[in-house]
Amino acid sequence: MANSGALFFVLLAGLAGIMALVYVPLRIFLTATERSRRFRLLQRIRKLRDELGQPLEP
Repeated sequence: MANSGALFFVLLAGLAGIMALVYVPLRIFLTATERSRRFRLLQRIRKLRDELGQPLEP
């Protein structure tokens, strides 16, 4: 019986390791793309604000 408990622990630890190997790179990728998307949006807002601040040319 003690052997089956050890086997269960090893299987559970292996599953947790695989989940971490999938989750960590995915989280890093999603965070990086979200930051770049937010940065591009802020750049567009700043550009529009600058354009609105300038007088219209005749």
